[in-house]
Amino acid sequence: MDALKDIPLTTSNIMSFFDNNDQEYDLQQQKSISELKKEEYLQSINLLKNIVKEKGAKDELKRIQSFNILLEVTDFLTMTEDRRSTIKINMEWCNKIYEKYLDI
Repeated sequence: MDALKDIPLTTSNIMSFFDNNDQEYDLQQQKSISELKKEEYLQSINLLKNIVKEKGAKDELKRIQSFNILLEVTDFLTMTEDRRSTIKINMEWCNKIYEKYLDI
């Protein structure tokens, strides 16, 4: 029993097992959150796409479809800062288009 007291916990790999499990759990939570956010964006874009098909211009529809593809191929968990910026700019534009056709 006294021999066990002298073994540091960090070298015993017992605690590292739990640390690894905690890290894996955190990563899975982040993946779930990022996938939910992605799905939310895709649903919003599909709604806007349907509105623009009925009331909008072809160039607007083309941009929305391109943005939809960008969202589909983006990994929200590991996206770069420039991709984040591009998505933000396009979402702001989509919000303006949505408000434009909401008033009609």
